[in-house]
Amino acid sequence: MGIPSRPTLRELFRSGERRLEVFFYTSNLEKFLQAKTVFDRSGLVLKHFKSKTDPYIEDYSFGKERLLTRAIREISDVIGKHSFFFVEDTSLRIDSLSSNEKDFPGLSVKEWFAKTTFEDLDMEIKRLGQGRAATIKSDIALHVPGLPRPLFFHGEVCGSVAESAPKFPENDQYPWLTARTFNGWFIPDGAEKRLGEMSLEESWQYDFRTKSLESLINRLEEYAAVLNLPPHAYSRSQHLPPTGQLQLLPANKPILIVVGKTCVGKTTFGERALQAHSLCWVEASDILRTFKTQYDDEPARDFDFAKHTLEIKGADIVARKILQLYSDKLSDGLIITGFRTIEELETIKERIPQAQVVLVEASERIRFQRHLARGRLGNIKALREFRAHDIRQWSFGLLRVAEDFADIRVTNEGTLQDYWQQIEFLLRNDTGDSFRGVSRRVHPRHGLKDNQLYRCLLVMGEEGRPLSCDEIQKLTGASGQSIRHNNANKVLKRVPELANRFELSGERVRYEIAAAGRAYIRYMKLQFAPEKSI
Repeated sequence: MGIPSRPTLRELFRSGERRLEVFFYTSNLEKFLQAKTVFDRSGLVLKHFKSKTDPYIEDYSFGKERLLTRAIREISDVIGKHSFFFVEDTSLRIDSLSSNEKDFPGLSVKEWFAKTTFEDLDMEIKRLGQGRAATIKSDIALHVPGLPRPLFFHGEVCGSVAESAPKFPENDQYPWLTARTFNGWFIPDGAEKRLGEMSLEESWQYDFRTKSLESLINRLEEYAAVLNLPPHAYSRSQHLPPTGQLQLLPANKPILIVVGKTCVGKTTFGERALQAHSLCWVEASDILRTFKTQYDDEPARDFDFAKHTLEIKGADIVARKILQLYSDKLSDGLIITGFRTIEELETIKERIPQAQVVLVEASERIRFQRHLARGRLGNIKALREFRAHDIRQWSFGLLRVAEDFADIRVTNEGTLQDYWQQIEFLLRNDTGDSFRGVSRRVHPRHGLKDNQLYRCLLVMGEEGRPLSCDEIQKLTGASGQSIRHNNANKVLKRVPELANRFELSGERVRYEIAAAGRAYIRYMKLQFAPEKSI
C-alpha cells in the first residue's frame, strides 16, 4: 500500500465499535502536535505521555534500532506492557560531512543543531566542495501489547541545504514548521521552499515525519480492522481447565514427549510426524525462544538464555506455555521434542497422564558423526567439545535420568530409513505389535524400593540438609535395606544436577538435594502411584 501525499481519513477509525488507544511518548511538544495533526486527519485519536524530560535515555552509540528498542523497553518497564505506544527519533545525513558507513550528524542532530550556526555549516560545505545534498529521516518504534518485539516504521526525504540562512516568520499554528530546527535550512527535492516555511498543506508530501507517521497509521488501520472482526471471522481456542487433568483422548491419537541427547534424532522424529502424518509438532527450544525479546540489551547465547529464563520463570515454563498454546490440538495428537528439565515432563504428565515419554538413544560415536555431517552445533569440531556441549545440556536435569521416566525406548543407530520405520511403528500406536529397536518394556524399569537414586534423594529431601554418605546409609536403613555409603556416593556423583556435592577440607563429602532432585522424587511418585510408599 503506497503512502498518500497527505493524511487521509480512515473511516474504520471512526465507525468501528472498538477503537485503538494510542500514546506517543515524547518530551518534545512540537513533535507531538505534528503527530496529533496527522492522526486527527486520519480519524484516529492520539494521546500524549506528559513527561517533563525525555522518557528514555538517548544513547546514540547503540544505533537507530537498538536506541528505539531500548526506549520501548525502558518505557514499558515504567508504565507496563499493556498500552499501545510509540516513540520517534529523527536523524540527519549531510552527504559532504558523512562517510559511506556513517551519517553525520546522524541521531545527534538535536545536539549538533543547538551548537552549530548556519554560517558555520555553509562555510564547511563550501570548503569541502562536495555539494549540499542532505537527507532527513524519521524512525518510529511501536509497542504492541503481547508482541515481544517493537515494530519499526521509516520515512525520509532527500533534499539540500539552503544557500542562505532562513528569514521567514514563525508559524504559531504549526510550530514544527519553523526556522528553529533543520527544517529551516532544508529544501526538499522537487520543492522551491524550505520545509520550515511551507504551509501545512504544502508540507505533507515533503515532510519526513509525516511519511513515517503515515506508514504507522497504515498498520494501525489494519489492527483496527482485526479488532472489529465479526464473530464468524475468528474462532476461540479451547483453553485448558485451570486445575485437574484433561479428559482421556482417543487411543489412536498419540501424544508423545520425545527426549534424548544431542543429535539422537528428536528433530527428525518431529519432522516425520508432521510431514507424513500431519501431527502437530512442537519443539521446546522454539517455545523457549518466544521469551527472548529485542528488549534485551545483548543477545545471550542460547544456553545462557535458557538457563536465565528457566531460573526466572520456572523450570516448567516451556511446558506451561505449550499447554496454553496447543490445548486445542490435543485431540488430533501432539509430538513434543526437546524437553531438558524434569519439571517439564512433570507438568505435561500431570495434565495429560496418557502422554508417553519416548527416549531415543544412540552411541556417542554415532551422535558425534551425525553432528559433523550436519554442522548444527557451530564451531564444535572435536569430540571433547561435543562432550562438553553434552554436559551443558545435561545440566538442566533431565537427560542423565531420562531412562527412569521412559515409557518407550528407541535405539536409533541404523539408517534414516530404519529410523523412519521405527517412527511409523510408534505413530500407528498399536501396542500389540513389536518392532526392531523399539521397546515398550522400560516402564517401570525399577520399582521405588529398588531405585537407589530415588531413595537417596528421598532421605535428603526429608532431612532438609546436606547429608554425608554414612548418614544416607543409616537413614535408608531405617525404612528398608540400607544403601551402603560407597554406593550412595557413586549414585549421587553421577547426577550432579539432582544433588549438590560439597567437599570441604577435613570433612566428609556431603550431598544436598537440588530443585531438580525434588522434581525427580515428585515425578517418580507420580509414575509409580500404585506402588506403596517405602
